Amino acid sequence: MLALFVARRILVSIGILFGVTIITFSLLHATAGSLVPGLDLSTTLPEDVARIRHNLGLDLPLHIQYLNWIGGVVHGDFGRSLIDGGPVLEHITSRLPDTLQLTVTAMVLGIVISLPLGAIGAIRRGSVLDQLLTLLSVLGVSVPSFWLGLLMIMLFSVTFNSWGLPWLPSSGNQNAIGGGSIEDRIEHLIMPATCLAFTYIAIWSRFTRSSMLEVLNQDYIRTARAKGMRESRVILVHAFRNAVFPLITLVGLELPGLVSGAVIVEIVFSWPGIGRLLLERAFQDDYTMVLGLTTFAAILVLAGNLFADILYAILDPRVRLS
Repeated sequence: MLALFVARRILVSIGILFGVTIITFSLLHATAGSLVPGLDLSTTLPEDVARIRHNLGLDLPLHIQYLNWIGGVVHGDFGRSLIDGGPVLEHITSRLPDTLQLTVTAMVLGIVISLPLGAIGAIRRGSVLDQLLTLLSVLGVSVPSFWLGLLMIMLFSVTFNSWGLPWLPSSGNQNAIGGGSIEDRIEHLIMPATCLAFTYIAIWSRFTRSSMLEVLNQDYIRTARAKGMRESRVILVHAFRNAVFPLITLVGLELPGLVSGAVIVEIVFSWPGIGRLLLERAFQDDYTMVLGLTTFAAILVLAGNLFADILYAILDPRVRLS
């Protein structure tokens, strides 16, 4: 039954991926038109333009271009950059480790901080502490990442430096001169990872609080308390452990969102990841790179959703029948 469920979800994901690539390919083709990056059509001879377009395959019918491109993607070839001629996949894989370093750190921070905050809010429901945590959650959802990032740079980089206090670097992932040590990379990672994790701390803490409140109202919790079990054991062993299971699925759904959501943070902090690469090549009209990055992000989103569906089906067998 589980194998059939997984096979069905994989087929649906493949169909969605084809739909996303067709729409993205068509939109980029309609936007770019006959544009060839770095080539001034007003000063270039028509025969030279035709030759370049032929070499790039831009003179083929749209559906043939798409079939050639998607065939390459199936074999791991996302095409070549129209700016430097390098393979798109190599550009992605060269920037992916830095993006993963940022997003995984943000995810760990989000989980480590949000779980106790949510549990405390549920246990101390209605208290001043719970109200403060609620306010923090509202701010986390409401404050834009770029604005929070700029505030952090102004405070922890500019102001702290002017006050003579220990300050954090505001851009990059290491110092240009003599950088690259573990301490240096950690210093560069603190602000962007915290900025990226802030929203997820707010969301996951509220989700944990709601899940914890639901579990605390279950009959087996009241039974455990009636038997004289210590409150700490009731909370940690019975309530908290069962309240965390739904969060696993939520984190699985947010994994691809962490990568795509890092775009703004990477731009603000000049972090050399995939998001910054996407912005740079979009301004340079390198639409093969933009197409490859968009497709790669779509694959991550579908993989994250598939992972969450499978995990949820394992935890709750009733899902397999839906």
